Amino acid sequence: MQMLENQFVQKSSETYRDQNSVESQGEGAGKIYFDPQQAIQEFEAETSQDQVAATTRDARIPTYLLNARILAKHREYKLALNLLREASNRDSHNAETLKLLAFCLEKTNHLPEALIARKTLVSEDYGFESLFGLATVYYKLGRDQEALERYFEALSVLTEENDNLFELYKNMGNIFVRQGDFDGAEEYYNKAYTVNTQSDVLLVNFGTLEVQRNDFDKSLYCFRKAVEINPENDKAWVGLAMVHNQFGDAELAWANLETALDINPQNRTATHLAANWGLRDGKTSKAIEALENYLGSVEEDEDMSLVLINLFCTTGQMDKALLEMERVLLWNPDHKEVRALKKKITSSQRAA
Repeated sequence: MQMLENQFVQKSSETYRDQNSVESQGEGAGKIYFDPQQAIQEFEAETSQDQVAATTRDARIPTYLLNARILAKHREYKLALNLLREASNRDSHNAETLKLLAFCLEKTNHLPEALIARKTLVSEDYGFESLFGLATVYYKLGRDQEALERYFEALSVLTEENDNLFELYKNMGNIFVRQGDFDGAEEYYNKAYTVNTQSDVLLVNFGTLEVQRNDFDKSLYCFRKAVEINPENDKAWVGLAMVHNQFGDAELAWANLETALDINPQNRTATHLAANWGLRDGKTSKAIEALENYLGSVEEDEDMSLVLINLFCTTGQMDKALLEMERVLLWNPDHKEVRALKKKITSSQRAA
């Protein structure tokens, strides 16, 4: 992490043909004509084919694209997709349609469909942008090795600076972290840092890398720097909480954690930490509050519901535990352990 540490301190060849054997270069190209009339006829035939191709291309596609762009600009991605799918049905190789289609599919989290669009786009419009887009869909799908290969391929065709370089380097660094290659991660995080030294997201990634290396002093610096740049970065506050907890400062760790939860009650890591620390430190009410806020804002998370059930049972709030069990059983009616626990609690209440 040397780069970041520095911030701590301071003409063409001719082809000859025999007159008795005329060869062609490419389809219909490079022919030597001895009959001018033949040349004119072939030229007119090719021109006619081009005109037919142009007229068979659906004239409605530009209108579909224009309206879809307007909808996407106003974040009406689902409505835009209706137009883009219609345009794609009429011309499945239109690069502009494919680009916007993939974008809207990603925005609506239809990643498998986005992957198909991105693959087709690469075959139609090969270059850095298309390869970067494909790699990023692989990345979002958790297909790290395929993402990494495509990111490297994108870099191999890059000819000038590009606005997506920061995201590319950062994502490559994240992949290397997940693969346990911390030196590789550091190399690409540093590349990203040269592109943008004021990214709080990257600094959080740097901090997480140093936590993996057990260098908590460096990780503390990174997380602090991240919240200085963006005080609303809940992940940075969680990072600070984990480091202060490691240092044994439970009070400051809790303060950092509560800040993270205030900013984003849907932060799963923060909620899970609150549950664990709540049991450890006798702050079950805070743990329960964090879990209730989290589960009230996410569609479904069975594991976190089970943690809340455990906390309700621990604090004797059986009615609330039973209500949460009902929610789990709606998601997973065959959950034997929850069904058995519900039966046990219900029987106990009747006996009382």
